[in-house]
Amino acid sequence: MPAPFMKYRSAWARGAAPADECQGDIMNKRKYNGDAKSRTSFGLVVVSLLSLTALAHPALADGDCEVTPPGFWERDTALGSFGGARTELCKKGVQLGVTSVNEMLANPYGGVSHGGKGQGRMQFDLDIDLEKMAELKGTTLHAGAMWIYGGRISGKNLGNLMPVSNIEAIPSRRLFTLWGQQVLFDDMLSVRLGQLAVDDEFVVSKLSSVFVNSTFGFPFGISGNLPSGGAAFPMPTPGARVKLNLTDEVSWMTAAFAGDPAGKFDVRDPQWRNHDGTTFSFSRGTFYITEGAYAVNQEKNSKGLPGTYKLGAWYHSARFNDQHFDNLGQSLASGNTTGIGNPVRGNGGVYFVIDQMLIKGQRWSEEGLGVFLRGGVSPSDRNQVPFYLDGGISYKGLFAGREEDTLALGVGYGQLSGSLQGLDRDTRQINGQPTRPVRDYETVIEVTYQAQITPWWTIQPDVQYVIHPGGNIPNPGAGSQFTPIGDTFIFGARTAIKF
Repeated sequence: MPAPFMKYRSAWARGAAPADECQGDIMNKRKYNGDAKSRTSFGLVVVSLLSLTALAHPALADGDCEVTPPGFWERDTALGSFGGARTELCKKGVQLGVTSVNEMLANPYGGVSHGGKGQGRMQFDLDIDLEKMAELKGTTLHAGAMWIYGGRISGKNLGNLMPVSNIEAIPSRRLFTLWGQQVLFDDMLSVRLGQLAVDDEFVVSKLSSVFVNSTFGFPFGISGNLPSGGAAFPMPTPGARVKLNLTDEVSWMTAAFAGDPAGKFDVRDPQWRNHDGTTFSFSRGTFYITEGAYAVNQEKNSKGLPGTYKLGAWYHSARFNDQHFDNLGQSLASGNTTGIGNPVRGNGGVYFVIDQMLIKGQRWSEEGLGVFLRGGVSPSDRNQVPFYLDGGISYKGLFAGREEDTLALGVGYGQLSGSLQGLDRDTRQINGQPTRPVRDYETVIEVTYQAQITPWWTIQPDVQYVIHPGGNIPNPGAGSQFTPIGDTFIFGARTAIKF
């Protein structure tokens, strides 16, 4: 992708205010100082240790220490139990695992350029139950690391705001989550502290998790408004989370995270600033989020249809900049502008999540026809995405003999702010460019089929269509400021293996 487009897109795609977070030349990504090299070495050591241990003793599925995995095609992990070693480790409180996800995606037309990209992620996880290991009741530890590799089709081919893959990131070997958790009062209260990812627990829709596009995970309506995309894949941050299970149906949780997962600003892309996951920065304020949930008919013998309903809110304490007017009240498109958006203190929004089964399957909540809907709003002056909505439908076990397969259709819509539209219209008028594109929205439509070949292996054909990639911005590959990036069609397949 041309360097000018990288500069233009990154300032908005990650929710950063232009005056504070304007991105520089991507070539600066290779300029590491001594501290960065030390952090990289630390991250590589963690990844290597987890890799060697996990390959020797792959993780038990679902934490079941008593069940010995059966034959090759029936067991839960590809490498099996290693003569019972996995079961013995689990009984001692240690579980280790490796999951490999690889995909090939291509866009035959539309976007900034055409072509295909292969990309992948190898994830390593270590979980320690200190109640089994050291009789510390309710205490667990977790560490995760990742090896990310491949082509980044959204970043290089499409120019869109909602990456078409939820494993897409700058190639790296990085530490991911690292935390300890204490459960109290018969599982009524749990406290988690360490390096956390907000999308592990918050704004989660169970029914949307099957999709490949990133917005169906951590929604663009929040990630697009936070510095460096927020504390989510691939960059968690130091944080703390408290969860309270009030009844079997009602729960509440709240958390605080460091404000910018990339750390102190410099000219590089945020993912290069925290390239190995060991920045552990507390810079740029604090991100708070709280969420209440009501889950009904979750038991297998329930007479009603399963449903989960969530309502949440978030707040960021840092300074954000107005996206239309500078600190002297002039349009940022003006020739006399200072180039510094009018500063405003704080940012926030509210959201909801609905998961509802419509037709139950033989195994109740695990199979059948379900729908999901998520949405959120936030202030338009300091956010690029003041309104967001996604939803869809999925059917697990649609075909006889394929009870583990899932067919799903999802649509995600991100409306860009009126402030950005006002800035674009000023640019039109001031420069005498009446046909210059004005940013408005981006929409993604995805159809996917996840086929469970074995309990440890899935294959997933996937088709996506992106309308107004980048929100209707000029196409840097068109040689003209008046031609927007064209709607694009993406197709491909993903495979995932649990070792």
